[in-house]
Amino acid sequence: MKRILASCVVCFFFIYTLYAQYDTSQFTGLWVLQSVKFKKPVDLNKDGYRSSDAFWEFDECRKDQQIELFPDYSAKTYLGTSKSGCTNEIKQYRWNLKEELVKEVKYELGKRVVDERRPTVLKLNDVTGNDARVFVVIGVDENILTLKGLVKTGVNTTEEAILIYRKRKK
Repeated sequence: MKRILASCVVCFFFIYTLYAQYDTSQFTGLWVLQSVKFKKPVDLNKDGYRSSDAFWEFDECRKDQQIELFPDYSAKTYLGTSKSGCTNEIKQYRWNLKEELVKEVKYELGKRVVDERRPTVLKLNDVTGNDARVFVVIGVDENILTLKGLVKTGVNTTEEAILIYRKRKK
């Protein structure tokens, strides 16, 4: 009986650490966008060439993106604020982390396959409650934050992309 109880404690600890893999303090700081990789090639700049790497498609103002996550769970996103000649856009959010059910539908050999999992999700909710940005956390360490989310590719279109941010020291 003691052996079973001990193994159950080990199982619980393993499951707990699997789902509680991130500490919110790992996310706080100013993160500067370094790379955006699309699953499928896109032509954002309408030059006739499609690329999976958004940095070939983005203009200098769109490349200039940062996200700042504060310890009090407030957040700001910055677009074009550190480049001259860009229209500065700063938005305020509240942020949180949680494990959420994510469903991915794909077709394999003509059959519809639904993959369900519970990854850690970074949510940015705007202060009015009208807009939310949701990203699946791929990984985070003291220097790199990797997220998967939807990126605008047109007026009313989005594509899934991997976004890589580097932490900027103040």
